[in-house]
Amino acid sequence: MSDIKLIGLLSLSAFISYLVSVTPLINFTPQLIALLTIIIIFSYRRHPLLFLNHISYIINLLIFTTSGVNSPFFFLNYFFLFLLTFQSSPTITLSYSLILTILLSQSLNSPLSLLPLLSLLFVAPLAYYISRQFMEKSHTDRQISMTQTEVFLWLSLKFKTGITTIIDSASLLLSNPSLSPPQKDQLKKIKSSARNLLNSSYDLTDDVQDNEIDNEI
Repeated sequence: MSDIKLIGLLSLSAFISYLVSVTPLINFTPQLIALLTIIIIFSYRRHPLLFLNHISYIINLLIFTTSGVNSPFFFLNYFFLFLLTFQSSPTITLSYSLILTILLSQSLNSPLSLLPLLSLLFVAPLAYYISRQFMEKSHTDRQISMTQTEVFLWLSLKFKTGITTIIDSASLLLSNPSLSPPQKDQLKKIKSSARNLLNSSYDLTDDVQDNEIDNEI
């Protein structure tokens, strides 16, 4: 799903929740939340991003139908923003935060109610920054994983095959009775060095695999 589409869906959830709060539909808030909960249960595994959208509907309904910025459920916005941070791009997080702030500003009724709104404005850049860092780390991890895969392929397909060929060729030459003792000594050194390199490649592969298992744990 594209960023623009997800921003639109999340913004729509906030806007619809706001409309519900200023119309007679507010009386059906519990039923709407129950319906969305059922949808979440059945759509979570198939559509993870739509899951976020449904969660935003529930949170926005709770907040907008209970006095907006003065709602006792306002803190849920913070949790959702950070959830969004780790599930989407920084642009989505920041855009949704700004749209939500604009809609919530409609429920301002005193200077004191401005504090929650300001806190949301401060949390939005923080969530944006964390989202950027998370995306960069994910990108770096993918690059490292690709590099490790390439190294494994090179070790398995080229290096180990080449070293094994050298060892086999050296063994074959050593069986030649016409070789002089110095020549045999040199071949034995080549064979020994090649075998040591092969063993080192196996050890390196095992170490990297062990590190990957430790990181997953």
